Amino acid sequence: MTNLLRKVSHVSLLSMLLLVGLQPGWSQSIALASHVQQKQSDDTRVSSRQLKDVLNDLKTQYGVNIMFELRTVEGISVLPETLSSKKTLEKNLESLLRPLGLHYKKVNSNSYLVLGEKKAKKVAFFDNQLPESSPNQEQHPLADAPAKTSATTVLAVIKTEIAADPITGTVKSQTGETLPGINVVIKNTSKGTSTDANGKYSIDAPANAILVFSGIGFATQEVPVNGRSRLDISLAADNKQLDEVVVVGYGTQKRNSLTNAVSQIGAEEIARRPVSNIQQSLQGQLPGVTVLDQGGSPGRSNTAIRVRGITTFNINGISNTAGTNNGTGGYDMSKNDALVIVDGIEQRLADINPDDIETVTILKDAASTAIYGSRATNGVVLVTTKRAKGSKVQVEYNGYYASQNSINKPHMMGLEDYMRMQVAAYTNAGSPLPARFTEQSIQAYITATDREKYPLPNTWFQTVLHSAPQQNHTLAVSGGNEAIRTRLSLRYQDQAGIITHYGSKIGEIRLNTDYTISPKLRVSGDINYRYNYSQAPTVDPVNFFLHGSLWAVPKYADGTYGLSTQGNNPLMYAEIGGDSKRSTDYLAGYVKGEWEITDGLTFSTQIAGRGFFTQEKNFGNSYVNFDKNANVTKTVANNTLNEVRNTLREYTLINLLTYERRFGDHNVKALLGYSQIGNTQTFLTAYRERFYNNDIQSIGQGANDGTKSNSGNDALYGLRSYFGRLNYDYNGKYLVEVNGRYDGSSKFTGEKQYSFFPSFSAGWRLSKENFWQGLQKTVNDLKVRGSWGITGNQSVNLYSYYASLAASGYDFNGAAVQGYRQTTLANTNLGWESTTQLDLGLDASFLRGRVNLTVDYYRKVTNDILLNLDIPATVGLIAPPQNAGSVENKGWEFSLNYRGAKNASGFQYNLGGNFSINENKVIDLKGTGPYIIGSDIDPRYIIAVGLPINTLWGYRTDGLFQTQQQITEYKATYAANTKPGDVKYIDANGDGKIDANDMTNIGNTFPKFTFGLNSNFSFRNVELNLLFQGAAKVDTRLAGALAEMGNQEGFTHSLYTNNYWTPDHTDARFPRPLKFDLRNVATSDRLIIDGSYVRLKNIQLAYSLPAAIANKVRLNRIRTYVSATNVFTISKLNEWNLDPEAGSGRAVYYPQTALYTLGLNLQF
Repeated sequence: MTNLLRKVSHVSLLSMLLLVGLQPGWSQSIALASHVQQKQSDDTRVSSRQLKDVLNDLKTQYGVNIMFELRTVEGISVLPETLSSKKTLEKNLESLLRPLGLHYKKVNSNSYLVLGEKKAKKVAFFDNQLPESSPNQEQHPLADAPAKTSATTVLAVIKTEIAADPITGTVKSQTGETLPGINVVIKNTSKGTSTDANGKYSIDAPANAILVFSGIGFATQEVPVNGRSRLDISLAADNKQLDEVVVVGYGTQKRNSLTNAVSQIGAEEIARRPVSNIQQSLQGQLPGVTVLDQGGSPGRSNTAIRVRGITTFNINGISNTAGTNNGTGGYDMSKNDALVIVDGIEQRLADINPDDIETVTILKDAASTAIYGSRATNGVVLVTTKRAKGSKVQVEYNGYYASQNSINKPHMMGLEDYMRMQVAAYTNAGSPLPARFTEQSIQAYITATDREKYPLPNTWFQTVLHSAPQQNHTLAVSGGNEAIRTRLSLRYQDQAGIITHYGSKIGEIRLNTDYTISPKLRVSGDINYRYNYSQAPTVDPVNFFLHGSLWAVPKYADGTYGLSTQGNNPLMYAEIGGDSKRSTDYLAGYVKGEWEITDGLTFSTQIAGRGFFTQEKNFGNSYVNFDKNANVTKTVANNTLNEVRNTLREYTLINLLTYERRFGDHNVKALLGYSQIGNTQTFLTAYRERFYNNDIQSIGQGANDGTKSNSGNDALYGLRSYFGRLNYDYNGKYLVEVNGRYDGSSKFTGEKQYSFFPSFSAGWRLSKENFWQGLQKTVNDLKVRGSWGITGNQSVNLYSYYASLAASGYDFNGAAVQGYRQTTLANTNLGWESTTQLDLGLDASFLRGRVNLTVDYYRKVTNDILLNLDIPATVGLIAPPQNAGSVENKGWEFSLNYRGAKNASGFQYNLGGNFSINENKVIDLKGTGPYIIGSDIDPRYIIAVGLPINTLWGYRTDGLFQTQQQITEYKATYAANTKPGDVKYIDANGDGKIDANDMTNIGNTFPKFTFGLNSNFSFRNVELNLLFQGAAKVDTRLAGALAEMGNQEGFTHSLYTNNYWTPDHTDARFPRPLKFDLRNVATSDRLIIDGSYVRLKNIQLAYSLPAAIANKVRLNRIRTYVSATNVFTISKLNEWNLDPEAGSGRAVYYPQTALYTLGLNLQF
C-alpha cells in the first residue's frame, strides 16, 4: 500500500506541476480571487452607503448578476458593516436586505433578483442592472460563467410570482401533423404541461413569460408569450440522432452517412454500471459483441471480447488422437481477441479507467475494419477518452464502496445421505467397506457433537469463502482557456478477494492536454500511468474445493489444519502455502499535431509510446502440519521461489493527410495515412529452492545446487502500413466508401511479408427520395447499406517461418560433444490468415426518432488458418505450420431502441434491446484431422469439417440398463462386468463394441444466440436502470467431482440424494454409484447440460439532489446510487451451482461474484 501511494503521489505531483505550468490563466484566477476578497474587506469598512452601490459592488466581487427595480432601492442608505468576506453571497444578501423589508430570488446559478412587495404590478428596471453577461466574466475563470439573463427572462421570473393568465394552443409538425406528448414548460421554472392526443395544451403563464416546447424527435423551441392568450406552434424535426458523430478508424463520421456495421456506447451508459474493467460495461449492450466474463481473481480478471463469432484456432501441433490435454477448456481461442485502439494507439482495455472513457465503438464488418488491415479480422474496439470541454474549471468525483459475495456455492449432500451413497458405491464395486462407513460409524457421525473428531463433509465453501470489500475512487479536474485545455484524473482501487490472500490494488493517473497554437495549428498530448498490484496463494485452493477427500477439519481450535487422505486442505493452502505476488508498471502517452494547410486539407502526425514492466514472485512456503485425528502429516520440506520479469516497449508513428470538400450536392472526404509500429519484449525467469526461512525471499539466497534454473528470451516485432479511405455522397442520399491498407509485418518473410486488404461499401438513404415523403410520418429515416472486404490476422508466433533447432549431443572419438540438430522444417511461404466478409444492413428510424432499428446480415470466411500438414515420415522432421484451414461464421444482428418523451410530471423511460445469431463451422482442414482433445473422464473437444470449433465430442446414450437380460441382448457394452444401473451407450456404427468410433457431436461451447435488454426509468430526480443479458444454444459438460458421484471421497452434489439407481429405485435420474470405476462418467450426452441463461446483470437506483440544493453547497451535481451486479440468473446450470459465463463443468475457477455497491458522484 505504501509503495502504491508513493508511486501515485510522485506521478500526481509531476502532473499537477505540469498542469499548472501549462495554464497561466489558472494562477491568474487564484490571484484575482484573493484581490476580490481583499476588496470585499475594504468595502465593508466603509460607512453609510447607497444600497444600489453596495449591490453593484457585491455583483462585481462575486462575479454574478444582481438585478433590482430602481424604485425598490432608490434613496436607501445602508451600513455595510454587516457584510463579511467570510460569508457566502446569499448570507450577505440576507443580512443586507432583511432589515429593509426586502428579499432576493435566485434566478439561476449566477443571477439574483432583489424584490420588494410580491404584489407589485408594474416594474421599471434600472437599466444598468440588466447586463447580458458579467463584465468580469473573462477575469474570473474560477467563478461560474454567468448565464445570459435578459430583461424578458427576469420579467418572466417576477411575474410568475405575481400573476399568470391562461394560454392555449396546438402543436404541429412542419408537415401539419398534430403532436401529442410535447412538453410545454415556462422557462426558468418547473411549471409545465404536455399536449394531449390532439396536440392541444393549456397553461397559466405571465404575459412576459417564455414557453419552451420540446419532444423526442423535434428541435426544442422557445416562444415569448408577449401578452398573447393563444400560441399555435410548428416544431421542426430534430436530426441530432442522425447527425450523431461516430468514431471510426482514424477519424469520425456522422451516423447518417455511415455505410458500415458500427455500434457505439457513451459515457452515460458506461456510468450506469460500477465495474473494475470496461469489458464488463460492454456486456449485453451491443449486437454481435459477446463479452465472456469468466471471473478471475482480483487484478487477474479473465474477460474476452468476441465480435461476430470465433474465426480461428490454435492446434499447437496436437494430433488427431485423444488424451493430449486435460480438456478443461478446449483449444486455445486467444487468437480471436479483438484489436483495441485507445485514442489512436493500440492498448489493452484492462489498462483503461472506465471513468476516463468518453465513447467505446465496435467496428464489426470488413468495410469498417479493413483500415486496420492485418490486425482486424476479429473486429476493432475504438476507445476515446474524456477531454476538457470549455474554459470553465470543472471538478468531478466518482467513487463507490462495494461488497463482493460468491454467487455459486455448490450444495453438498447431507452427512447421512453421503455416507450411505459411499456404502452403495463400495458394495457395487465389490470393494471392502472402510471402517468409516460401517453402520456403527455412520451412527456415530450422525449423533456426534464433537465435529473435530467427527467432521462434516460439506464445510469447505462455508469456511474458505467469505464476503470481501471493494472500493474505487476517481477524481478529475478539467479546464483551461482558449489556448490550453487540460483534464487530469486520479484513480485508486482496492479489491479484496473472497478467499484469503487474494486481492489487488490499482493506482492510476491520466493527463490529457489540448493546445490551440493558432486557428490552423493544434497540438494535443496524453499521458497515462498505471500501477497494478495483485496477489494470490501460490497453490490455488479452488482446485481442492471439489476434489480429494472432504472428511478433513478445515482448521482445529489449536490453529493446525485437518488433512484429507491425500494430505490436502484448501484453507491451509490459502493461509500458509505461500503467495504469488505480481506488480505491473504501465506507462503510455502520445503527442499529436494537426495543421490545417488550407480549407478542407489537414495534415496530422502522432508519435506514441507505451510500455509495461511486470514483476512476479511465486514463493512456496515450507511447513509441516499434523492432523492428530486423521494421523496424517503434510510436510513441505523445501520452500521455493520462482521469479518472472516481463517487459514490453512499443512505439507508434502515424501520419495522416485528410481532405474534405463539398461541391454543390457532392461531398468528398479522403484520407491517406502511414503508420509504423516497433515492439520489443523481454522475458526472464529464475527458480531456486531451500531458503533459510520463509521470510527470506530473494532469489540469490536459495540453494546453489542442481535445483536452480533460469531461462529467458527477447523478441522484436515491427509493422509498417500504408492506408487510405475515400468517402463520397450525393446530397446525403447516395453513399460510397472505399478503404485499403497495405501491411508489412516482420512475422513473415519474402513475398508473404506484405499484403493488401481492401474493402468497399455503399448506402442508399431511401428516406431522402421524393417518393418517400408520404411515409415520413411513419418511417422518418431509412437507409440500406452493404459492404465487402478482406481483413487479416497476424497472430502467429514470431519466427515461425524459421527451422527450429534443439540442443543435442553426439560421440566424437569417445568424447561427448554438445551440438544442435534441426527439429522442424522451415516455411518461408507462411503468411497471414485472411477473412473475407460480406455485410448487408438496414438502419431505420420511426415515430420521429423515438424508435431506432438496425439489422445486419453477415457472412465471413477465414482462410489460411495455420495447420501442421502431414509430411512423409522419411523426412525425419516435424512439419512446419502452413496456411491451410478455413472457418465460416454467418449470422444476423438486431438492435431496437425506444426513447420515451418526458411527460409534464417528469417521468421518462428508455428501452433498448439487441439480439444476435451466429453460426460457426469449420469448412476445410486440407485433409487433416479431426483434431480431438480430452479424455474419457474429461470433456472431449473436436475440430472437424462441418462442425463448430470446440464442439463437445462423446457418446450418445439410451438410458440405463435395468436388467441383466437387457445387457446380454445388447452385447455392445462399454466395460466388462456391466450390471443393471449402468449407462447404456449407443453403438452408433453397429460394430458390436463401444469405442471412439461411436462418438459424435453432443454439444456446442460457443453460444448461437446472444442478447441484451437495457432499460432506464426516471422520475424527476430518481433514476432506475436495469440490464439483462444472456445466451442460448450453448452447452456445458459436467466434469470432475460434479460428474463422478463420489467415485473418490470428494464432493458429491445434493442432486444425487436418493436419485441414483438401486434395485428399488429403477427410475432414478443417475446411474448406480461405483467406487474407483468411471464407466458411468465417460463423456456422453448424459453429462451435457444446457448452458442457456438469462441474467439480471445489473440494477441501479440513483437519486440526484435538485440543482437548487446542490448549488447552495457550491456543487453542480450531487448524485448517489445503490446498485447490484449479477443479481439473479435463470438457467438449468443453477441446479448444479455452475456459472454459465465460466464455461467450465468442473467449477475449478475463481468464483464469480455478486457486487453490492453504494456510490457517489459529485460535480463542482
